Amino acid sequence: MFVHRRIAGAFVAFGLLTMSTNPGCGDGKPSTDTSLTEATVTGVVKANGEPVTEGGTIAFNPSNYGRKVAARTAQIGPDGRYTITTYTGDNQVSYGGPVASKHPGVGLRHDFATVTSGENTFDFDVLAEGGKKVSIDPARLPKVGKKRGR
Repeated sequence: MFVHRRIAGAFVAFGLLTMSTNPGCGDGKPSTDTSLTEATVTGVVKANGEPVTEGGTIAFNPSNYGRKVAARTAQIGPDGRYTITTYTGDNQVSYGGPVASKHPGVGLRHDFATVTSGENTFDFDVLAEGGKKVSIDPARLPKVGKKRGR
């Protein structure tokens, strides 16, 4: 019985040693594209299924933990179309200008696009799920100021 406990103890010690020296799968960071390969993206920005006509900007931000670069911005045309050059990989997409001012909440919306080398087409509906139209009652907003309870 004493021998069995020694053998079992040795297996437990070996298992703990192996687990402590084996870091697991990779370095814990997600797989990302860190290359500086550029690609062209075209598409249409819509609101409720119709192309936006008020214009504005669309921005693609390809930054990640291994690639620190500025976002790329393009104008949204009067027919809702845009063309932009950005880096391959995951890009966070955001909107600004008239399209964001006309539709509350759109300026806070972020979509995502996985850009591949070559030509890409991504259409976005800024009022689709995740960018629903909201109404804001100014009377319910918190007061901003430097009031102190003195």
